Amino acid sequence: MRRWMTAVLWLAAALPLSAQYNVKRLMEEGRRQLDMGYYVVAMQVFERIAAMKPHQYEAWYLSALCKYRLEDFKGAAEDGSRALALQPYIPDLFDLHAMASMRLERYDSAAIDYTRALEIDDANCDYWYNRAYAIYMGGDSVVARQQIDYILRRWPEFQQAQWLRSMIDRGVRPAPSKAPSVPAKGFWLPTLPKLSDETDHQPKTHNPLMQKK
Repeated sequence: MRRWMTAVLWLAAALPLSAQYNVKRLMEEGRRQLDMGYYVVAMQVFERIAAMKPHQYEAWYLSALCKYRLEDFKGAAEDGSRALALQPYIPDLFDLHAMASMRLERYDSAAIDYTRALEIDDANCDYWYNRAYAIYMGGDSVVARQQIDYILRRWPEFQQAQWLRSMIDRGVRPAPSKAPSVPAKGFWLPTLPKLSDETDHQPKTHNPLMQKK
């Protein structure tokens, strides 16, 4: 297995900077490594693709994802920002950047990201909840309570929202270090647009890429 991983890294390093090289094939290999949990190998493949094709948002997004899984939240936020600058119409990109921002305690940034994500996907209750959570952790309990009331009118059985409302009413904030945990929902790679040549009450995400096996 180590020999195979070394071969993948060698392939990424040896790629010619030519239009003839099949970037899509390399992207598929990076995604395969990511799916198997080889985050360092996958990250290096995606970084190489990004160096070759800096306008390829998917490479930046998947590099950010690898860094998030490796707990390099600053790097994840930086690469996530690059992906969003290139493709601001996919809510998963805002979701990943927001989760990295919350791990860095940049709650205002996370709230803005979820606002943008909701402009694209208004029916995602996790985005609504995460935004309310970020607002509350950022210090605005009044607006956070208003958001939670709206969520519970729309999704009355949403247990995480019920829990957060009780925390707001009691004036209790979770420890920042515990805030951005993600519920167990499997691990798979979503189909993105084509290449251009405590049971968790903490912030949730519908994106199973961010969940460990």
